[in-house]
Amino acid sequence: MLSNSILSDLLPAVLILLLIIVIAYYSRKISQLNRKLSEVQLDSQRQAQQLAQQYSNSWLNQYSAQLRQQLEQSLRLEYEAKLQEWKGQNEQLIRKDAVMRSVNTLLGKIGEEFAPFLIAEKYQVNPKDFRHLGSPVDYVAFKGLSDNNVEPEVIFIEVKAGRSTTLTDREKKIRDAVNKKMIRYEVINLNDLIGEAQKKISEEVNKM
Repeated sequence: MLSNSILSDLLPAVLILLLIIVIAYYSRKISQLNRKLSEVQLDSQRQAQQLAQQYSNSWLNQYSAQLRQQLEQSLRLEYEAKLQEWKGQNEQLIRKDAVMRSVNTLLGKIGEEFAPFLIAEKYQVNPKDFRHLGSPVDYVAFKGLSDNNVEPEVIFIEVKAGRSTTLTDREKKIRDAVNKKMIRYEVINLNDLIGEAQKKISEEVNKM
């Protein structure tokens, strides 16, 4: 067995060793706790930043919507006030314009309905001698047809509304054909047409 003197000599060294081990152990634990604390702090900061960003975005969206609504309302009120002011200053002109529009519309409709009578007076044609086609010309008038003592005249008439007298391409073709006297009068026998059609059908059947 070790003597008391040896134990007495070793005891301080053992205690110092144990103290070093305890210090190292707790230093390691403290370091781990500090690291975890830092991670918790960083995570808390990130969460706080995200939450702050969310609140900031929400506030900005709400504020932007309110601001836009206020601006729209302000602009609408401003323009409504200007419109009312303009109406007050131009009410008489507006009424005159509305009346003239109504009159022009009414005259246009009357003109469409009574065009033959207006044209008849201009060209001295009996209204009974008008025939309405609509396309490619509006009317064909047979001037003098109702008067047995006058040689009839065939007149092609195109009616234009408003001040424009511009013709379409199809209307110009009709005008040019009339001016070049490219006009014929044909008498067709319906029985002959039916007979020709029956003959063609019979020929097609025989070819089958």
